[in-house]
Amino acid sequence: MKKNLSLRYDKAAERTNEGWEQYSLPIGNGYCGASVFGGTDVERVQFTTNTFANKFAYGGVANFAELYLYFYSEKIEGYERGLRLTDGVAYSHYIADGVFVRREAFFSYPDKVFVYHVQTDRPLDFSAELEIPYLHTRSIEEGGREGEITAEENTLVMRGKLPARDLLFEGRLFVKCDGQVCVEDKKLHIRNATKSVIFFVMDTSYKLCEEVFLDGGHKALGEDPHERLVVEMRNAVALGWEDLYARHKLDYAELMSRVELDLGGIDDGRTTDELLLAYRQGKKIRYLEEIYYAYGRHLLISSSRKNTPPPSLQGVWTVHDKSPWGSGFWHNINIQMNYWPAFTTNLAETFEAYVGFWQAYLKQAQRHADKWIRETNSENFVENECGWIIGTGAFCYEIEGRNPHQHSGPGTGGLTAKLFWDYYDFTRDENVLEDITYPAVHGVACFLTKTVRNYDGVYLCSFSASPEQILSGDVWIDQHKQQKYYHTVGCAFDQQMIYENACDDLACAALLGKQDETTAKEQEQLEKYSPVQIGYSGQIKEYGEERFYGEIGEAKHRHISQLVALMPGSTISSKTPAWLDSAEKTLELRGDESTGWALAHRFCAWARLGNGEHAYQLLNNLLQKRTYPNLWDVHPPFQIDGNFGAVAGMTEMLLQSHDGCIDLFPAIPNAWKDISFKGLKARGNFTVSCEWHNGKIGNLEIESIVGGTLRLRVSQADNIKVINKRTGEKTKGIRSNNVLEIPTEKGAIYLLTGFAKREKAVMAENFKAVWTETGVALSWNACAKFYSIYRAVGDDKDYDLLSVTDQTNFVDMEYSQNNKARLTYKIVAKRQAESKDKGAVIFLHPASKLEVERYIFRFKQTNLHTED
Repeated sequence: MKKNLSLRYDKAAERTNEGWEQYSLPIGNGYCGASVFGGTDVERVQFTTNTFANKFAYGGVANFAELYLYFYSEKIEGYERGLRLTDGVAYSHYIADGVFVRREAFFSYPDKVFVYHVQTDRPLDFSAELEIPYLHTRSIEEGGREGEITAEENTLVMRGKLPARDLLFEGRLFVKCDGQVCVEDKKLHIRNATKSVIFFVMDTSYKLCEEVFLDGGHKALGEDPHERLVVEMRNAVALGWEDLYARHKLDYAELMSRVELDLGGIDDGRTTDELLLAYRQGKKIRYLEEIYYAYGRHLLISSSRKNTPPPSLQGVWTVHDKSPWGSGFWHNINIQMNYWPAFTTNLAETFEAYVGFWQAYLKQAQRHADKWIRETNSENFVENECGWIIGTGAFCYEIEGRNPHQHSGPGTGGLTAKLFWDYYDFTRDENVLEDITYPAVHGVACFLTKTVRNYDGVYLCSFSASPEQILSGDVWIDQHKQQKYYHTVGCAFDQQMIYENACDDLACAALLGKQDETTAKEQEQLEKYSPVQIGYSGQIKEYGEERFYGEIGEAKHRHISQLVALMPGSTISSKTPAWLDSAEKTLELRGDESTGWALAHRFCAWARLGNGEHAYQLLNNLLQKRTYPNLWDVHPPFQIDGNFGAVAGMTEMLLQSHDGCIDLFPAIPNAWKDISFKGLKARGNFTVSCEWHNGKIGNLEIESIVGGTLRLRVSQADNIKVINKRTGEKTKGIRSNNVLEIPTEKGAIYLLTGFAKREKAVMAENFKAVWTETGVALSWNACAKFYSIYRAVGDDKDYDLLSVTDQTNFVDMEYSQNNKARLTYKIVAKRQAESKDKGAVIFLHPASKLEVERYIFRFKQTNLHTED
């Protein structure tokens, strides 16, 4: 099952910013990132750290340093470079003028050092040079940097300052070889060497602490990094290449090897860019899909570790002086998406980077919450008791959140708190619950319960905005390059996150035995938050005042903010089948064409719906249209959340647990015939390994890390046997409908067998519903012996069973032409379907012909459409 997955290329990346974005290979240790180009005449390595972040107005995170290695080669043969995903090493090898050259580079987390190893079969000469990029491109007053390069024995030193942040920075380059090293013209010249090791350490005077974020701060408050770097370099050189690599591999591989995914792919020798080109031409290449999945986990391991900053919009890699959107930590979907694969793919430790970041900005976030409530809901204001809030933008130095009139509502806090609940739910660590999850979740709850007002018995967010959704697609706005964001009361994004957060907070409080004014409010208000409303088009409404889809805002908007209760939330699930069907309708209306990260969110949502074919189409779209040759996601430009979202989506196809049950292979496309995975995580801290062969589950092993009850979704045809592998004894489960409950012991591994082949549900075709004077007339094509007819009215989350019949028509006489309502009908063919989950669906609305035609004109005007 285990494969040695690698990205592989037969030419170097061009030494341009376009070459960086499309072809360089990223490695990192969370503190810093390096992009390796693989050049044979001139090798370029570009370095980034998210602490080297200018003010947003000056461009945010910026290129920290450039390393150039000059090899003076002319004739190159047999060139190959790549990125090994088993040990996180960027490599290249070739024959240069008759000399075999092998180069390997990694960025060590344990030792905080970048290491580049050059080995040849005959002595070789080359040179090394450091550069401070963008040094004199703008004035200090406009966010420019100061600095210089100096040379010492076998060492180059870059030192400087970013005055806008009072930030000191330093990088130290040292070369050790079996030849000679001399310094000339601020370059290191390596002579007559067959083994050379290049060490690079880098740091800034940034200190992660609450004082950085407090009003009037936003400056680096740490110490000069010089002494730390001298010690780190001394220690790294003393360890040497072999020991540094061994320590790096032990650290990296322990995380990377936890999960394996085999889709039946075969390495046929083609380079990664050749595989991607073939994929774009319509050939579904399993090996590329496997690489893509593992690569996303590599990016997370490399950009987010304990005590490091969290990954930005570009992870921990940017070549720019002024990065796109500042390469910050964006909180209306992007930073959350960065961590979606952390828990499901067994990398919970990577979230500790964000925990540390949150702990540092928390006091400022509490001040922002006070300001927000005082300005928008003064009747609820109690000083220092308003919890905390995070707006959209954030950097290592500042967070947004005090302005209640931007393009995202307060649901950004709930979306962020969801990560903290998942941190506990996947680990079931009681210390995490008490020390981290509860303070984070409850703090947001204290804020969100103060943002709502009672509107005729419904508690709605009094200032609300669906992220980045504009007032309209008006030509005047487009011509003047302005965007007017739509502000309202109680949009779906905010209401769903208020509801999700309240559910999580009450769960935390119950576990810890806590009760206060906030939990009392939640208990009173919970069922009055109206998280999901269904519109006339059958859609989940983005806005309460919306009737038909697309009446307000941009119909094909990149955000699917009205579906955060589906993904990453759990309010919309198999427990709410009517809402689930409306979520599918919403995704259909929103469309599959969007930016890279937005496709990834859609991908995850389709997987949550259990629609493997459509989910797989979104994976295809990502690889075919939104992926660079180095497999970075294309927003455009490069934006890393699409990579992380894609890994999360693929995992959701394989394993889900958000609705309280482990669901195996819930969204498998026909194209995936043989699958095996190892080490994926389900909520409750269950580690799951399983196989799938032509529709049948096999070799299922579940390790119960902390004990507790295992709940597994099964089919009626399954005859499950459970063996405790530690004792060899059978374990008896309790079965209720399609759920098997198994008591588990801490640390025990359970082998489950007896699964029947999964049969796809038969769907009734040509399903029609017509208003008549006597009722609603339903009809459909015959496809089974019996049919169950269901109906949901208005915003109902579940269906009522109207009838079981052997006919292909039915009249619902409760509603009629003279007694209309917003209705959803569902026909489930009884031959194989076992629940309300799969069936043909149709939506009806009470609007008149005049209202419909007015809507059509309005839709065309607000969305600049010329066709229906």
